[in-house]
Order: sequence, then C-alpha cells, then structure tokens
Amino acid sequence: MSRDILKNPLDVARATEPYSHSRLSVFEQCPRRYKLRYIDKVEVEESVGIEAFTGSLVHESLEHLYAMAREGQVVEWDELASHLRNRWDELYDSSVFIARKDTSPHEHLLRAQNMLMAYYRAHRPFQEGEIVGLEHELRFCISGKREHEMIGYMDRLTRLDEGVYEIHDYKTGKRMPSPAAVGKDRQLALYEIGVRRSFPDVREVRLIWHYLAHDKHIRSRRSAEQLARLEAETSALIETIEECDRFPRRETPLCRWCEYCGMCEPLDNDQ
Repeated sequence: MSRDILKNPLDVARATEPYSHSRLSVFEQCPRRYKLRYIDKVEVEESVGIEAFTGSLVHESLEHLYAMAREGQVVEWDELASHLRNRWDELYDSSVFIARKDTSPHEHLLRAQNMLMAYYRAHRPFQEGEIVGLEHELRFCISGKREHEMIGYMDRLTRLDEGVYEIHDYKTGKRMPSPAAVGKDRQLALYEIGVRRSFPDVREVRLIWHYLAHDKHIRSRRSAEQLARLEAETSALIETIEECDRFPRRETPLCRWCEYCGMCEPLDNDQ
C-alpha cells in the first residue's frame, strides 16, 4: 500500500477540503459542531430564519443589478423591486422560520425593499470601476508549518485605477459595528491575501462593508504587517484543528440555535 494513502478518516476529511472563514468560525464557536458538520458530515434538515432568507435575496438582487451593469445596462428601480418580489414569491414557504411572532413576512419583504432602494439611490448608475467578479470564488494558499488551501466568495470584486482593487461585502443585519471592530475583521482581510496572490497587477486593496440596513459603509485597509500576522494566526488555527482529536462540546446560549442541538453527548473534556 502506498504510504501516500491516508488511513485516518479524520485526516482524509481534513486533507480534501479547503478551509474558509466560516468553517474556521464554526470551530471557534464549538469544536463539536465543527466535527459533526465538516468531518462526520451529519446531515440534518435545517430551517432557514427569515433574516437569512431576506439577506440571501437582497444579495441575489444586488448580484443581478451589477451583472446587468457589467453589460452596460442600468436596471431601473421598478425592475429591481419586481425581481426581488418575484424571487420572494418563488422561494418563500413554510420552511422559513420567523422567530419574532409580532412580525409578518410582508414586513420583512418591505425591509428588504427599503435596503435595496437606499443602496440603489446612493450608487446609481453602478459604474464604480471594472467589475472583476460577482459572488467571485477565490482559492488561494496560506502558509504556516505547512501550506493550507483556502476558499472564499466575494460579493463583488472591482478594479479601479491600474492595480487598485476593491472587495465589497453586503451586510443586511441590524447591527452596525464600529470601524475599530471592522478593522479586526478576518474574512475580508483573508480575501485580500487571496486577491494579492491571484492578480499579479495588485498594488492596493480596499476593503468595503456595506451596511444596508443603515445605508452606510465602512472602509478599511490592511498593512503588510497586519496581513502577515493574520496569515500566521489563521495557519496556527488550522493546525490546531488538524491536530485536534477530541472536539469538545462548548456550551453557550447559541446552542439552542445549533442544527445539531440534542445530538451531541458531553465528553469528559468538554468545556
């Protein structure tokens, strides 16, 4: 038998799939949940919260808007609003869970329309540089003790002046973080590492978060030292995951929302 064949199923699962910001976040939240989802691949029927459902349709509508802009066409507001409503009617069903019983599906649809309208008015005619990608898949490697493959999906990647790139991320939640908190964000900073390694002409990368519920955006930049430190920290986290053999359960108030709630038994070393 070839010595290249991995015998341990945990090693097989770890070696065949790239890491992502969301995957790493699951481990940080609860190692047991990480094991159930990414290693054991336990399938469960998940309900979709109305906030996540609404957010996905807003993202889809903005992707449609900029896909048309890339073709040189400006989508009129009525058309965009119709696109949102039509997709809502196609996809909304009883599997979408509304936690707050004092709100109706229609109220959430109106909230989505209001977010889109505010963004539409602020950015029309949507010619903010060359659109490199929408929901753009990015694969790249980071290095620590060894090399690790990463994957991410950018809401929108644009190129401005020669070598200047912008990574745009749309947020539909009600929480508006401080610029200082955004300055510590791992996700878009990892994407910057990927962009710098994927596009040879890069000389500057700008990170932009659009908080649609507030009609505001926050911009951030990362220094070379910050990116190097992030790469080292992320690599160390991945190596911790790959060396983990117990995956303890970490009980928090979030457990009640976990898709594996009730399925994990405590171990002696659980926290």
